[in-house]
Amino acid sequence: METYAALTNHARTLTAERELNGFTIEELCEAAGVSRRTFFNYFATKEDAVLGVKSADPFKPFAQDFLDSARTSVASSSGSTTALPLDQALLELFIKAYATMDVPPTDMGSFMQIMHSEPALMKRMIHSAMQRQRALAELIAQRQALEPEDPFANLASTLFSQLAMTSFQEFIGHSSSCSTEGITCNSTASGAPAAAEEAAPNALDRFTRILTENFSHARRLFGT
Repeated sequence: METYAALTNHARTLTAERELNGFTIEELCEAAGVSRRTFFNYFATKEDAVLGVKSADPFKPFAQDFLDSARTSVASSSGSTTALPLDQALLELFIKAYATMDVPPTDMGSFMQIMHSEPALMKRMIHSAMQRQRALAELIAQRQALEPEDPFANLASTLFSQLAMTSFQEFIGHSSSCSTEGITCNSTASGAPAAAEEAAPNALDRFTRILTENFSHARRLFGT
């Protein structure tokens, strides 16, 4: 976590100071106090370091649990047992994957300024998201016993990936407005008053709440 955070924070600082093309990976490694080899243990590109996107597939450590959930019986509202629904399995998968991202503390406002000023970062983020989306489609197809290129798997991956991205954007926007120095956020992402013990909620708890709420909205949209 410390090495990851150091690389990401220094990458963002250098980008803000010099722009993305104004420093090399070697200079980033020197600033973070790590070797070039260590850098590539964490990130594939300089852009990924700024974004905080690890080289490893975030779904891979939880793939087997996701696949096994199709055969795990859970109690339904009627009292009978059934396999864990796909949407619930996907929700749990995204929450677990996010928990491993180790997003270091950062000034969200500055991060968003970097994103808007460096088109290459947005392009890289979209590329990474598409890679993860394809990997997720393969997992969904395998879980649902479908052909690898089945349209249902691709559509499900696209919809839920977009839902997760929307939730993450909401989370970043909420953090940016509530995490400025000396200010404590006293409301949830939806604007409702928060309980006193949740005045400064854990980042994972906050993202989980946003994602869960948005999944519920999606279920309402499709009448499920």
